Amino acid sequence: MTNPQISVLMANHNGAAFLREAVTSVLGQSMSALELIVVDDASTDDSVTILREMAAADTRLRLIEAPSSGGPAAARNLALDAAQGAWVAVVDSDDILLPRRFAQMLAASGPGVDAIADDLAYFGDPELEGTTLMAGYAEPNAWPLTAEGFLKAHLARFDLPPLGYLKPMFRREALDDLRYDESLRIGEDSDLVLRFLLTGHRMLLMPDALYRYRRHAGSISHRLSPGALRAMIDKARSMTPDMPADLQPLMVERITEMERGLAFETLVADLKARRIGPALGSMAARPALMGRLAGAVGQGLRRRVSGA
Repeated sequence: MTNPQISVLMANHNGAAFLREAVTSVLGQSMSALELIVVDDASTDDSVTILREMAAADTRLRLIEAPSSGGPAAARNLALDAAQGAWVAVVDSDDILLPRRFAQMLAASGPGVDAIADDLAYFGDPELEGTTLMAGYAEPNAWPLTAEGFLKAHLARFDLPPLGYLKPMFRREALDDLRYDESLRIGEDSDLVLRFLLTGHRMLLMPDALYRYRRHAGSISHRLSPGALRAMIDKARSMTPDMPADLQPLMVERITEMERGLAFETLVADLKARRIGPALGSMAARPALMGRLAGAVGQGLRRRVSGA
């Protein structure tokens, strides 16, 4: 499409089960001046067949086929480099947009706004069905999000929604040469938003939940492996010295929390692999891990019962 107002970026890897629904929700937006760039990350399912069929029916869909799997950050960077719109927005290949999402976001953005994000509503998980990310925290009208506020939302003691899950729309000119960190397999969205805010760009949050965020067994965004956590910790450590002095303590606190998470995920991995010695050593060094493990087991049992 020539001169689209919005470029929608979608990374896909083996997402055939939900892909058609996600693409249809983008192409069915009330505003038609958009392009959808889908980068298929070397899928081995029917994803490419579906995307070729849908691209043939609507020229606003552009398919880029990655020769090998580089992960979601690499796929999004390919899409971002190809984007032509004044705005760029990320949509996951298993999620759904309400029809007027982009129209309402553009209307709420206003002059001087470099990025805007809406609330998101969960579906696909019986425990979360119908709830929203910012439930109880959203304000009546759009409000600004700063780097400080974004960092606080990642810390347990502030009891704030995990804003790293948001799917913002960025003014492409403001993004400039900022790209996703391809060393991150999880948390790449949050990392990009933080770096964007640290440059002083103005971002707004709007209370409307126009993005439907699917939670299912194949989701990767709520599963953390030890390797993924180590990459996130390494990135946070590398960023800290260059951050404003007043924000550095928040980042250090964030790193400490991620290190606790790494210890827990390492324990779980050791238990699953029946590495009993290392698991017992971890629990001896960090007794609090036993309580967290018990809580996780209880939550798993509740999920099984509710799904029975």
